[in-house]
Amino acid sequence: MGLIAIDLDGTLINNQHQISTENINAIKQAQAHGHTVVIGTGRAYFDVQEIFKKTHLSLYIIGANGATVHSPSGTSILSVPMPDEDSERIANWLEANNIYYEVFCEHAIYTLDSSKDILFQEVKDLEHHVSKEEFQFINMHLKKQLSQSGYAFMNSFGEIFQAQEKIYNILAYSFINQKRLAGVNAFKDEKDLTLVTSSPFNFELEHKEASKGNALKYLAKVLNLDLDQSLAIGDSENDISMFKVVSNSFAMDNASEDVKKHAKYITSSNDENGVAKAIYQFITD
Repeated sequence: MGLIAIDLDGTLINNQHQISTENINAIKQAQAHGHTVVIGTGRAYFDVQEIFKKTHLSLYIIGANGATVHSPSGTSILSVPMPDEDSERIANWLEANNIYYEVFCEHAIYTLDSSKDILFQEVKDLEHHVSKEEFQFINMHLKKQLSQSGYAFMNSFGEIFQAQEKIYNILAYSFINQKRLAGVNAFKDEKDLTLVTSSPFNFELEHKEASKGNALKYLAKVLNLDLDQSLAIGDSENDISMFKVVSNSFAMDNASEDVKKHAKYITSSNDENGVAKAIYQFITD
């Protein structure tokens, strides 16, 4: 038997920010067939715990885009933090360029007290310059981004260093394309960091060895499971690394064409129980 790795946002979670009963039942069926199910997400471990609290599912969790792995009981299996000097330099640049950012640490997601105002102002500025549909799309993503569990608010980035927490990921977020692309261009050639995206409006930086795919390979080795009998399901660029290490991969119908190119199969959208359909196809083949 192998692993079944499932992304969260845009994949297992639908656009109403829910995990459908159909998807939950499919995961249970996969476990009954002897497969080990793992969530692979850019979200923090403690945030994922909150999401799954009422599902009664027992799952491994790859968090922070592969910088952490936890067992179903909460034991830390893998930890790949960023160097402090890189984190401080990145945060200083983002602040200087008025870009909203979040710092994912072991016990909290840190952000500045006033930083939400940056996003609210961006949305306000765009209201009369985009279509009604696009404005609704932007507000949906804003709501999703700010709905995470585990926020801790700070006055300055230096407070994280005083707390001496491990920093796993820095997520930058902007609805203004020019600002976001300036950030991507500023950090895309970093030798010791990986830059990925998990939504149309963000980019994320982490240790160069941290990726969902690397974490999946590590977990398969720890559990002595065969990646040639494994499955990955996702919708975003940060899921491609998972597609590359398993024998079976499904991109969601709501994924971009570039993401779909890297998957072996296409399943239905996150609003049409695409995860359940992919799982059933995999376990019955």
